[in-house]
Amino acid sequence: MAVVGPDSIQNLHKNITMIRLQILCMGIVFFTICSCSNSQQTGTLLKPGEFSTTISSLPNEVILDVRTSGEFQGGHIKEAINIDFNDPTFDQQIAKFDKSTPYMVYCLSGGRSAAAANTMRNAGFTKVYELDGGMIAWRSANLPETTDQPKPMKTGMNQQEFLKSLEGNTPVLVDFYAEWCKPCKQMQPFLEKMEKELAGKVIIKRIDADQNPSLLQSMGIEGIPYLILHDGKNIVWNHMGFIDETTLRKEISNVLKF
Repeated sequence: MAVVGPDSIQNLHKNITMIRLQILCMGIVFFTICSCSNSQQTGTLLKPGEFSTTISSLPNEVILDVRTSGEFQGGHIKEAINIDFNDPTFDQQIAKFDKSTPYMVYCLSGGRSAAAANTMRNAGFTKVYELDGGMIAWRSANLPETTDQPKPMKTGMNQQEFLKSLEGNTPVLVDFYAEWCKPCKQMQPFLEKMEKELAGKVIIKRIDADQNPSLLQSMGIEGIPYLILHDGKNIVWNHMGFIDETTLRKEISNVLKF
């Protein structure tokens, strides 16, 4: 039987200590890398005022509008370039850009710009800022926009006209939507079904947010889908974001008592 001497035991302790130190160092390095990675993402979602100030403070930023060309022509931030995020060639188009340049990315309400910003970061872009709430929030903050076309920007109906259109004996459920909005499209089938089933009890009216930017601004609507229930005299319920059919039916029944 082999005899283990004091020197062997001492060497064993040294080896164990070295292994522990190596594991500790690896953990520190891993934590540092993760922290740096996370820090790149912090402070990149900016409120409209911050977004505007950042544009003014950066010398060589690129303002990137990722909406459709129709939305862009209807009103956009000055000096923005337009690349539709839903265009199949989006990745190829941004691949031509300098990845070290700051990019100020926005859409109508923030959904597409968030996806576009993530795509850009994954592609190696290091300075990507997003407009929190998109053009809806930008307009609510009364910040300037411009248009590429000689005709006036789309304004649609104003708030007074909108509220006037809701007056009557039958309650009205208003759905503010957009053609590009995925939650809006998910809700459309059951809203159309409810429109038929609730005929005579509730009128369901859909309003295109892209065609009525002034109305959304005056009403302080900062995201879509946005639902409003009007009892003929006043707005009695509202909801921003996706809502399923069952929950919506319960809300309507609870508010209107039927």
